[in-house]
Amino acid sequence: MTQCILTKYRTDKCAACTHLCPHRIALEGMDGKSGRIGNSGLPADYRGITLENSPAREAQAEIYRMLGGYIKTFRRYRTGDSKRIKSLYLWSESPGTGKTTTASALLNEWIAQDYLGALKNGEQPSQTPAIFFDANEFQTRYNLATMSNDDLELERIGNDIKRAQTAPFVVFDDVGVRASTESFRSYLHAIINHRTANGMPTVYTSNLPLEDMSTVYDARLYDRMRDQCVEVAFTGESNRGKR
Repeated sequence: MTQCILTKYRTDKCAACTHLCPHRIALEGMDGKSGRIGNSGLPADYRGITLENSPAREAQAEIYRMLGGYIKTFRRYRTGDSKRIKSLYLWSESPGTGKTTTASALLNEWIAQDYLGALKNGEQPSQTPAIFFDANEFQTRYNLATMSNDDLELERIGNDIKRAQTAPFVVFDDVGVRASTESFRSYLHAIINHRTANGMPTVYTSNLPLEDMSTVYDARLYDRMRDQCVEVAFTGESNRGKR
């Protein structure tokens, strides 16, 4: 059983946690694959990862110290603080340096804080407080659907776009990994523009620096991505296979 993402937030550190814990079920479902974490679309390999137990923590110690302060700003969402929660752009030239792991940890931290914050306020926790959006996978789905005239899949893609626009917190994984069509860029811009205009925090991961998005996509989308966004460069070589 993976570690519950609520562990560090509870006074007993979930010492008596079982698979029947109502809070864990609310987050993971009875099968450990659904609930609010399942609704996010987070890949199974990253469920249960937090900033404290992340395998990237040691190699990226300075970044993780900064992120410890960053996640404290998440409480603004439930406390009514009007100060904006910034977006992050995590990148490195080398793959496997912990960008996606770190972004996933941030997504889990958001879900945990949103859930506990809602309960504290006597509110109903959101069923989908965060979304993991694989940009590369999304582009592949879109290209296949348009080539095959798959109207049903295009409808699903449209629903996914709306979910990514409106979710309180989104991770965009692998942005800019390959050239994109004008129509795909327009969809991506619609998501990012909506989120930026409404002050909704977004975490991006990429193998390219943020300024390169002006040529991978276009200047308009790049301008939106960098608005209220902190660029964070990961260092080191690939650590894949060491988890």
